[in-house]
Amino acid sequence: MKRVILPARDDWQAQHRAIGFDYFDLASRDGSMYWSEGVAYEFSLKEIERLEDASNELHAMCLDVVADLVKRGNYPDYFHLPRAAIACIEDSWRKQSPMLYGRFDFAYDGQNIKMLEYNADTPTGLLEASVAQWHWLEQVAHIPNRNQFNSIHEALIARWQQLYVQGQHVHFTACQTAGREDWGNLEYLMDTAFQAGLNVHELSIENMGWDERNFVDLAELPISHLFKLYPWEWLWQEEFGAFIRPDVDIDWIEPCWKMLLSNKAILVELWQRHPHHPLLAETHVYDPKQNYQGKWARKPILSREGANIHIVQNNLDCGAASGSFHFAEYDQAGYVMQRWVKTPLHDGMLPTLGLWMVGDECHGMSLREDVFDVIGNDAHFAAHYFVE
Repeated sequence: MKRVILPARDDWQAQHRAIGFDYFDLASRDGSMYWSEGVAYEFSLKEIERLEDASNELHAMCLDVVADLVKRGNYPDYFHLPRAAIACIEDSWRKQSPMLYGRFDFAYDGQNIKMLEYNADTPTGLLEASVAQWHWLEQVAHIPNRNQFNSIHEALIARWQQLYVQGQHVHFTACQTAGREDWGNLEYLMDTAFQAGLNVHELSIENMGWDERNFVDLAELPISHLFKLYPWEWLWQEEFGAFIRPDVDIDWIEPCWKMLLSNKAILVELWQRHPHHPLLAETHVYDPKQNYQGKWARKPILSREGANIHIVQNNLDCGAASGSFHFAEYDQAGYVMQRWVKTPLHDGMLPTLGLWMVGDECHGMSLREDVFDVIGNDAHFAAHYFVE
């Protein structure tokens, strides 16, 4: 893996806007923008194959954990699951309610692959991973024999066709006040479903209703299939959360069993079952009475975008990791301690790899980089390619 600088395309901003990627210029703290035109990471085919295999192996390991937890009916307190969620988790797993997609975040030093977390419920960065960087690959010059690990778009369309029959109605929802990035991702997923032959409907989560039997939209039509770009743990806090039950006829995407994977407690469960596995970083439930020697990342059990991460060095809290933002709500459910994974800088930038699952198979990769310790909300997106 190496970082390369290439000429910027003449009309790249217009091309992004043409595909709905109109948040490419979101500002970062260093004054630059989200999309890094002219920056790319080069991989070998062998590296890509190893990353793909690692993603598929880790996904299978995660599913084994879910199966075991549901079979035993034992959900450790450190998952902080709402009591009402357990019946829905179990019901959705036993019905084999299918997943649509998810994203692993990896640290990679060119040799060692380490899973940092699994964004299994509400991952974003999908439009730029699927379409924007593919367009870049097709248009950039001066790279012979290049390819890209990216069949995300085709896989999503195929997955929708596996999930639903032609003409099925599917609602898509996100928070009304969510940023353009969330709505851009939601609209992209709507487009893939539309291309799969489905009827799609956009609805803000604030406008979901309840008619004493079903969830309904603004036209009082029942919502039978709902894709939500909204975390499961937040759904239970909504006024309509009391009506989320196994006996209510609604198909949630992602299914409720994904609560066990999007929660960083899954990192603890994986380490307990597979200690010293080469793809895992050592992770434990945070205990303030323990003596943590070496360098660790203290991560909230429930959080996103690298929020509220502290660095702990030889049992001393060194404060918030650079690049991490703080949101009070993420401090409510406890923390895990993950041993720090040291990876080399590339021209002063720290990259994190995103490996995209569609269904149960890995179909692509994206990459974000920053000068900070943590890839946070304003990190930069860089395209990738591999040479055969």
